Amino acid sequence: MASLTVLLSILCSLLIPVSCSLDPKDVISPNILVNLHGQGVVIGNTNTTAWTGQSYMQFRGVPYAESPSGELRYKPPVPRKPWSTPLQATDYGRICPQLFTYNRLSPDKLQGDLEDCLTLNIFTKSLNAKQPVMVYVHGGSLQVGFASDHKPDYLLEENIVLVVIQYRLGILGFSGTKTPDMSGNFGLMDILLALQWVQEHISAFGGDSSKVTVFGESAGGELGGALLISPKTPPSAFHRLIIQSGSIVDRLATNMEPLAQVERVCRALKCAHCDLIDQSQQCLKSAPVMDLLKAAEGERFGLIIGDHYGTMPEHPAKLIEKTKKNVPLLTGFTKHDGAIVLGFLYDDFKASHPDFNSVRVADFATAIMTWMNDTTGLTNNAMQRLLFPAYLWHNSDHRRALPAYFDLVNILFFKSVMLGFTNKLFEKTEQSPIYFYTFDYAGEKTNFGFDLGNSQYPFNGGVHHTDELIYLFAMKPPLNAKDTEVAKKMVSLWVSFAKDGVPKVPDGPQIAPMECNRGPYFHIDKEIRMDNDILKEFTATIDDPNNKNLDRPSKMW
Repeated sequence: MASLTVLLSILCSLLIPVSCSLDPKDVISPNILVNLHGQGVVIGNTNTTAWTGQSYMQFRGVPYAESPSGELRYKPPVPRKPWSTPLQATDYGRICPQLFTYNRLSPDKLQGDLEDCLTLNIFTKSLNAKQPVMVYVHGGSLQVGFASDHKPDYLLEENIVLVVIQYRLGILGFSGTKTPDMSGNFGLMDILLALQWVQEHISAFGGDSSKVTVFGESAGGELGGALLISPKTPPSAFHRLIIQSGSIVDRLATNMEPLAQVERVCRALKCAHCDLIDQSQQCLKSAPVMDLLKAAEGERFGLIIGDHYGTMPEHPAKLIEKTKKNVPLLTGFTKHDGAIVLGFLYDDFKASHPDFNSVRVADFATAIMTWMNDTTGLTNNAMQRLLFPAYLWHNSDHRRALPAYFDLVNILFFKSVMLGFTNKLFEKTEQSPIYFYTFDYAGEKTNFGFDLGNSQYPFNGGVHHTDELIYLFAMKPPLNAKDTEVAKKMVSLWVSFAKDGVPKVPDGPQIAPMECNRGPYFHIDKEIRMDNDILKEFTATIDDPNNKNLDRPSKMW
């Protein structure tokens, strides 16, 4: 399944534009100057919110660390040295090295120090207030993504300070040998330093350093979970946490063979003596960025357990039991989160089985379940019994099996591991409130297929992975009237949680925290409503009377 390996390398990625140009309505003046104590002056500019046209200030591409290049490659981040002349922060900073996006940039965009990317963007409406701070960690399977994709035009309708950070990715951020020379987990260390920067400087932008909420989606959510359980996270780093469709206990969140991975990349670079740790490390340290990215193409990255600096000293499941950091948590998934995987699996399976009419439901479903590597067969048997009646299992009626396929990938790749994370938290004797949601709204726009397209599929993406981000950030403007109302609800829920630790929506129900590992929880749709048993979400597609909307009758399987 070679093509699936490549496609899964962009699992959880967002819509990637060909270039990082400014939004047409970005305003270049007037300039705003802010003096950061012990750092220097930054120059920002202004923009306006999407719904009410409120003016806000933006400071983009502000460096929080020295460039992790040269001798600093594969080293913990170093705080940025003070600058003597005012720093222009009126444009987004360089995106961190990532092959998927770099391959689509013009040569002039690939000049200079490609690794000098550890920057953050700050958006605020007041420099003199004391507003809650929301720090966003982007997703992208720890391999792609960047801050400029996450614009503040919706969230800044409320009185908050939004910070969007960039961190090292892929072979530069999440590879390592667990040694002092190449410990691993550098992207996580970058985020920790960025949070330290927020504590030191956010008051200059009208932010309250005692009310910081970290939120992230997919791999960004996994990193949020890592921050919660890492012994290297200071207690003051953040005070609320939002995890969207990403679980630190997912087996794909960790890299169980980092030494072998470094050796493979070393050999792909055609270096000598790659079986020796010091030689393979030196090979990766000295390789040009683009060569390094190409050599690592097809690799999967995750957090490294037992890194030298102790950011992840044990398996996440063990660290959850030991962590003493208890903060209010808002977490959940989208109704059809797994559709992203279903699309990738369909592409791969179709390549080797052009005539899907000759493929049994059992064959395709088994191929999906094989990815979980259940050697006992217990999980696979349970999934068969739960989702596939015997008559369906043995025929080739893929259209009738489509709702079951959706629920299968939902369970295996997102819903089960998300609940597994909260279950681990519930096992602790003390735990702050946990609010669990499912995002069920199917709007006009979707991220299904991202910018690779989705016209080849005989099914729609439903409420796809990352679709909730459309309603938090101005990713696909403009929204129609109905979608805008849902976006306003999303902003209200997220911002109220950042302010008070309790998600709220005007004229909506009182949202209760979970009382056990099955609920209660709430649905985000045209209306917000409470529900009692989250395990119902395992068959949300099969039980949906409108699940025929997922089918594309005009497309052949």
